[in-house]
Amino acid sequence: MFHLASSLYTQYTKREQYNVLILGLDNAGKTTFLEHIKLLYPTSTETKAKNTDKEPKTLTIDILKNKKILPTVGQNTTTIKFESSSESETTNTASASNNQFNNINLKFWDLGGQKSLRSMWSRYFRSCHGIIFIIDSTDTERFQECYETLMEIAHDELWFVDSNNNNLLNVPILMLANKQDLPQAVDLVSLKTGVFIQVVSELEATDLKLLPVSVLNNQGLTESLEWLVSRLIYNKANKMPEYK
Repeated sequence: MFHLASSLYTQYTKREQYNVLILGLDNAGKTTFLEHIKLLYPTSTETKAKNTDKEPKTLTIDILKNKKILPTVGQNTTTIKFESSSESETTNTASASNNQFNNINLKFWDLGGQKSLRSMWSRYFRSCHGIIFIIDSTDTERFQECYETLMEIAHDELWFVDSNNNNLLNVPILMLANKQDLPQAVDLVSLKTGVFIQVVSELEATDLKLLPVSVLNNQGLTESLEWLVSRLIYNKANKMPEYK
């Protein structure tokens, strides 16, 4: 009887886990993004939720600015318990939104963005449920490289192959235009009408979104993550979550 009860409890308390790759060129802010997410959300082993609404927004910013973040060589991983923000709870779709956001873990893989390390990205493609691609919106000279890197990701042969031998990128991609707090940053409208309009055109069948953020200053992070989670849930039929 005890084993049956234990088994039922474990089954009931299992959480959906989605694996998310954090990709982008070096110095785009990938590891800083991961470190800030760790400050905003509880890890999968923490029992007490982090309530950032009751704390000054500057708290996580100050912690992060005083932290020395080194370039990733290899990978960084962490798993968080996703929590819907209070802002989304005040919308008309609050009830439905909150219900679908319950019991979700996000496992992040932050992979090194140096050119010599990008060849290892494809090892994770079949295991991932979504991609966050971070762009340094101040580094205009590398926009074309960002575009070419995204195309390489989308057309990699390790993605699911259908019966007609067509490569299908069947996971959502969240593109984050980082460093929007800096005066030299290219704004979202200019990005969408510049080189990245080719991305939208070539990946029109892909679940894709480009959003402005400042990873360091916690601008747009929770809103962006909520879009991604909503698309991960929507994409369940193509990519089932793991259960932990």
